[in-house]
Formats: sequence, structure tokens, C-alpha cells
Amino acid sequence: MPEHADEYVLKVENLRAAYTSKRGLVHAVNDVSFGIRRGESVGLFGESGAGKSSVALAILGIFEKTAKFGSASGDKENKRLWELREKARKEGKTSDDIGEKLPGVEGHIWYKGEDLLALNEEEFRKIRGNEITYVPQGTMKSLNPYTNIQLQTAESLWAHDDESVLYEREVLRRVLQVLDLVEIGDIDIRKALKPKEFSMGEDQRVLIAMALIMVPEILIADEPTTALDVGVQGRIMDAINLVREKLDLTMLLITNDQGLMAETADRIAVMSAGRIMEFADAETILMYPGHPFTRAFLMSNPSMEMIRRIREKGLILRGIPGSPPDMTNPPSGCPFHPRCQYKRNICVEQVPEYREVEDDHWIFCHRYEELPEF
Repeated sequence: MPEHADEYVLKVENLRAAYTSKRGLVHAVNDVSFGIRRGESVGLFGESGAGKSSVALAILGIFEKTAKFGSASGDKENKRLWELREKARKEGKTSDDIGEKLPGVEGHIWYKGEDLLALNEEEFRKIRGNEITYVPQGTMKSLNPYTNIQLQTAESLWAHDDESVLYEREVLRRVLQVLDLVEIGDIDIRKALKPKEFSMGEDQRVLIAMALIMVPEILIADEPTTALDVGVQGRIMDAINLVREKLDLTMLLITNDQGLMAETADRIAVMSAGRIMEFADAETILMYPGHPFTRAFLMSNPSMEMIRRIREKGLILRGIPGSPPDMTNPPSGCPFHPRCQYKRNICVEQVPEYREVEDDHWIFCHRYEELPEF
């Protein structure tokens, strides 16, 4: 457990995020709450489409920009919904106040005593890319193929130099320092090269360097090892863990890779269908999962230790039947009930309470106490 364990650097409360589509309003995040303590690594873990990246984009204040850009162009209903969202925001109202589900972000994201969702764009810009930084999925769309990595790595420094106090010599020193920190070899020579002249593992490390150059409070890493082979994945995570230790970083790690979670996360929030199903320390989640979704998700790709324990207890090794729900029309009650082997009528009819069942162990399930021991 990190030092200052009781001090939350970021708290998300009752977060909701939705975007428009041709099929209707997509409820990407639905009433999510969690906190990140200073110096710790929290993992957002779950299947694709669970809403993990949407949580990250909301924290960064760019969910709505991304959502509007991706909306079905020319759709009158979508345009009406976004206009209604702007009107509601100006009047200080929420979807519940006006009685209609709206696109955009609602809830609270507390950072250093400020609600990020209450900031205007100019205020948010001073935090985004400076105090809270982001390592996006993949590199093909994240690095400019026509610009060398020295200039790209330095971009955040220049963007946040509002008082024009930086000198090129100081910027170069910091660029070399951070690229060396993520172990880009021969950087004195290779700093002038373009992304295509680096391997996929190296350009992923360049993205990490770009996120670190401002020495942020919080690093959000979204699937940092996607599409990389196992050896490269290991080197990327070694680089992330190294800089975490050296810079005392607080981190939000988004992935569906349980090996990555086991190696890097102090606590894990398990997401499905836009909700946190379970939130606890990494050992509890990965070795003694409580929620039916957590159990099924881990059994979809079990470790050798999990296989041994399942056989010892006489349980059946099984994955998750069916498909994730359509988030334009989420299921009633618990969103996992259509695929849950333990469901009862209450699971279909009532939304579970997100409750603390043990110290710092949260569950979104009606029947947790009745489930067989895992």
C-alpha cells in the first residue's frame, strides 16, 4: 500500500456519461463511483465496451468533444439532444431535473478539492496534459508521422508555457531526460527521428514519455500494451512501473489483461455494462472474486493458480455466456442478470445497491452473501 494511503487525490462520484448514435443514446457510464489514493495504482478492469475508456475521457474533460465528433451527422434527434444538454447545463440542471436522458457527462470528479466537471475549458486546460496526463491506446493514431519525437515529446511543455518562460535548451534537457527515463536507446542521436523509425514497443514508450514530461500528479494509461507481443508488453510495463516508482505517480490503468492488473494495480475496479461490479484490493479481485461477473470474466481466461483452485473446490470452469448488453437499451435491474447463473427475480426487477461488504471491498450485487465460496 502506498504512503498517504488515506489521502484521495481523485474521487469520482455518481458519474454518468452517454453519447448519441444512429441507434439511440448509448449509456456508456452509469452511476460510477471510486477513489484513487495518492501514490497508488487503480485498475479499471473488464470486457471491451464496459465503459472504461469513457470514464478516462470524462476525467480528462474530453468525453463530450469526442462524443459530439462521433455522433451521427445530420441526425435531427441527436442535434436536439445535444442542444438540450447545453441548455440544461446553463440552467444548472441534470437529466433527472428535466425528466429526459441526455448525452454528455454528469456527476462529480473531485481533484484537489475542485469538481472538474464544474470547470470551463480554459480552467480544465491548465490541468489536462499538465497535472493529469494520458497514454492513449495504440500509437498509429497518436503520434504525428511527419514530426520527429523530440518536437512531439516537447509539445506539452510549450502548450503549458503560458508565461513564455521556457528556453529551448531547458526544453531539450527535459525531453532527453524523460525519453531516457523510459529507456529509449541512443536518444541523443535518435531524438530527431520520426515515429516510423522506431519499433512498436519504442513508440509506445515515446507516448509514455510525452505523458510524463510535465511530471503529472496522475497518469491515465489506456490499454498501454494492446497489440504488442508478450516480450514488448513486459518492457512497456517495466517502464511504467519504473517511472511510477521514481516520480511517485498516481495511476489509473485501463485494461482487460489480468496479468497486467496483477503486476501493476494496488486496487481494481471491475466494470461491465457501464457500472462498477466490484472494487477491492488486487489480491481479493484476482484470487477471491465476489461478484458473479468478476468470477466469470476471470474464468474466461484463467491463470494456472485459478484453474487449480477451481478444480479443488469442484466448481465448473466456464466463461461468460451470451453477449454484452446493448447499451442503447440496458437491461432492467442488474445489467449482468441476462448472463448470470445466480440470478433471481430481484436481479431482474431491482437495481442492486453498490455497497461496502467488507472493509474497502465494494459489490454491486443483490446475492453476494448467498453465493458459493470461490
